[in-house]
Amino acid sequence: MGRPKKTGQQHVFRLTLRLWEGEDDDLIAFLQAAPPGKRVAALKVALRGGRLLAPELDDLPNEDDLDDLMDELLM
Repeated sequence: MGRPKKTGQQHVFRLTLRLWEGEDDDLIAFLQAAPPGKRVAALKVALRGGRLLAPELDDLPNEDDLDDLMDELLM
């Protein structure tokens, strides 16, 4: 007998996460420690265990702006 079918509307978010050695070593180790089939579950647990507050998220810079800034710094 398999899992019961989930109900409700599904939301899909596709993300690209760039992590840099020397800066994001803790996150790299966390994701490498999780087996590939369990990474999403591990990330959900980590996100739920953190302090995710919407007003604080509004203060974060736009990722495209950060990419542009990094390009400018490297040139």
